[in-house]
Amino acid sequence: MANRVRISIGSENSELALVDGVVERFSAARGIEPADAERLAHVVHTLTAWVIERAYPDDPTGELVVQLELAEGAVRCTIEDWGEPIAAFGGGLDGMPPELAEIEAITHDLRLVNLGRDGKRLSTAVEANGVVPEELVAFSQFARETGESEATADQIEIKNTEPADVEAVSRLLYTNYGLGYGHPNFYQPRWVAEQIETGRLHSTVAVLAGEIVGHHALLLEKSDEAGETGVAVVHPAYRGLGIFNRLFEHTIERARAVNAEAVYARAVTGHPYSQRAEHSRGYRESALMLGSVPQGKDESGQPTPRGASLLTYLPLDLSPRAVSFPARYSEPLAAAYANLELETVEPQPQLALEQLGERPSAQIERDEQRTSSVITVSRWGDEGRAQLIEAVRSAVHHHDDVVYCDLDLETLTAAELEEAIEQLREFDFFYCGLALCAAAGHDHLRLQALMSDHIELEAIVLDSDYAQQLREIVFADRGPASSD
Repeated sequence: MANRVRISIGSENSELALVDGVVERFSAARGIEPADAERLAHVVHTLTAWVIERAYPDDPTGELVVQLELAEGAVRCTIEDWGEPIAAFGGGLDGMPPELAEIEAITHDLRLVNLGRDGKRLSTAVEANGVVPEELVAFSQFARETGESEATADQIEIKNTEPADVEAVSRLLYTNYGLGYGHPNFYQPRWVAEQIETGRLHSTVAVLAGEIVGHHALLLEKSDEAGETGVAVVHPAYRGLGIFNRLFEHTIERARAVNAEAVYARAVTGHPYSQRAEHSRGYRESALMLGSVPQGKDESGQPTPRGASLLTYLPLDLSPRAVSFPARYSEPLAAAYANLELETVEPQPQLALEQLGERPSAQIERDEQRTSSVITVSRWGDEGRAQLIEAVRSAVHHHDDVVYCDLDLETLTAAELEEAIEQLREFDFFYCGLALCAAAGHDHLRLQALMSDHIELEAIVLDSDYAQQLREIVFADRGPASSD
């Protein structure tokens, strides 16, 4: 399902019939309830007529673009024009035209943004129940950003998030995602402030005229060698100004400043846009994590299957990786390192074990929000085997939908890896991929086990040749169950 529809029209009132028709068909196709569809039609018609009157008075040669885009519980309407100047309003600015007072009262975030020679953008959100996407088009909007408006770019400040900014960051996420964003803690300003204070979160914002209009973050792992980049959002009214590119560059600078060896992201597989956006910035795939995306809901309120995500990395330290390869997975692991353009060398297990300190031989970390867990095996032998079995039992006891198991490629010998894999195969674990710079900065072989039947295994969109080959490896290793 397409998340948006766009129509280009001329600057004559007779063109409004075309817009009305598109809104009507869009509402019907997306299952929007009649009362909401009627309100949406009224808003779009009124705003389009207002733009024609104000931007193109007595000028039938002008052009407008009207876009409708699904949001979480709403439809966002955006109207772009290149006509006569109009003073910006909304978003904290004064000057709301009195003739739009009724529209402002029945919509959210009505504003007009001036983009200089790139025209103007009038936008608002209309509440609507019906079919909405499980996630918005934030990633695809970033992939489309190709340039900056000279009239606006110099006015946008990119800076580290301060305590006074955290509430605005939460509100920005809500504007774009409703309450459906995958990192729900970011809706809690106090949590965001605490994580910034402890140094676990490196948050960056884009500020225009005192308003936070963009955000990007680096969430460091406990060992500090790697961090997840994400929580990326730009206010819909300011798309196409190159804001995300600047936020991303600032985040990478901060990652280098704390000596992170790599950053990673998790690209969804419901569409190719996030994968393409990450690939364009140097991220490369290393693991296909089935069931890592929690269940959503369809138009009737019924739960949808858990989705898959691609684990992608951007290595910042290109030094050779010290690892052992188990025979069973030597080829896919070698292919993963080649895809990341990293070389490998023989490890020094004893030195690597010293780096772990008092870390248990095997331990489990549960993610309550995602109903999943990760087991990490750092040492083998009787103790490692016993702790691994106990961790698997714990995951079953807590009814985790999916369990991942990471085997340390630096501390475990090839023979120990083979023994651990044999044990995990008995618990229905199969290949997932490679995780870089995990505990103590060591690389891990990641396996996965599906504990739920409600996991999407068919509708998985993979963009690159490597990712498609990875899928073949993963499903082949899963065995006959993959055809269920």
